[in-house]
Amino acid sequence: MKSSNRELVDRLAAEYVLGTLRSGARRHFERWLVSPQVGAMVKAWEDRLAGLEPRLAEVRPSDAVWRGIEKKLELRKLERAPARRWMAIAASLLFFMAVGWFVLRGTPQVQPLAATQQAVIEKDPQTIYWRVQLLGKNQELNLHVTQAHELAADKSLELWVLRADGSPPVSLGLLPSSGDEHRVLNEAQRAALAGATQIAVSLEPRGGSPTGQPTGPVLYVAPLQAV
Repeated sequence: MKSSNRELVDRLAAEYVLGTLRSGARRHFERWLVSPQVGAMVKAWEDRLAGLEPRLAEVRPSDAVWRGIEKKLELRKLERAPARRWMAIAASLLFFMAVGWFVLRGTPQVQPLAATQQAVIEKDPQTIYWRVQLLGKNQELNLHVTQAHELAADKSLELWVLRADGSPPVSLGLLPSSGDEHRVLNEAQRAALAGATQIAVSLEPRGGSPTGQPTGPVLYVAPLQAV
């Protein structure tokens, strides 16, 4: 997928997560979610916006509401007519199978991006904690945990890009404690990575820096090298 198309899909993913993508556009975008790349973009926006939504008190529907739902769906009639119920279930299954077929046909073919830069975050050559890969034109990021890093329960480790012009660093998110993680980078992160030659890791309160800048000690600095 071209860079311009990837940026368009990323913007659509943001609108999908925010709920501003409506009607036919939303339904069309949902057909693309079977693509791992599109799914990763949606997951990245969900993680980025997590915790920003207002907290709502739990409300239990009244008995009158439940009776209205039963009447609307004709659940009482279906209980008295099991044959009709099984026919409805079969029709639903056929519908979802047909939708799945059209979704697979309409899924955009997103080609994986090639790695352009990488860094190794290590204590020493025998103690490597993370491998970091930048993909494409700093559009996406792969993180691989090689060895678990000791960390207190109330702390997090945050990854930063040290900008080439010496201006304040930009966060690339929290470092995972295990496994692999794929991220789609935003415009500010891509701009900060342009020309950058180093990344750093700082010790922060659980959940990351509250200020947008490193608040704890910088534990590691690693060079970004061309692949």
